[in-house]
Amino acid sequence: MSENSILDELIYDQSSGSLLYKGVRYLLIRPETIAGFQKALFEKYGKEAEESLFKGGFNGGSLSAQKCKELYKFSDLEVIEFMMSMGNQIGWGHFCLHQFDPDERRLCVCVTHSPFAQAYGRSSHGVCHLIRGVLAGIAAVLFEVDCTAGEIECRARGDKRCLFVVEAE
Repeated sequence: MSENSILDELIYDQSSGSLLYKGVRYLLIRPETIAGFQKALFEKYGKEAEESLFKGGFNGGSLSAQKCKELYKFSDLEVIEFMMSMGNQIGWGHFCLHQFDPDERRLCVCVTHSPFAQAYGRSSHGVCHLIRGVLAGIAAVLFEVDCTAGEIECRARGDKRCLFVVEAE
């Protein structure tokens, strides 16, 4: 038993990419906390809030992808697979590679059980800006150009999953 009783009691659900503590989904911060923060920002700043969350995710995704390439000497596909596995294991949902086309510089990823969509509740637009940013950051490192990223489907809009399409600009 470690000194951290919370970590000792975390349960990893591989099928949904969830970390659970006593039956409650965590990201080491409750998703509802992030959703509340996101809603408050959106109410005050509109689309600028979405862009800020995207940029935060982008920063983390690009730094992690760069480290995978430099430290582990991963191929582009290995970087994507590693990052999706990490997303699953830290509770960001169940990531599945839908398409990776390095020639077209296009990356499509499906995420089921997104904690961001789940905690946010119903919305008329996509709400998984951190995931969208992380994926764009990964793609920017792999494609070596700026990338755009869209959340084509979102569970918060009533879709079955969240689907992200990232393309070189």
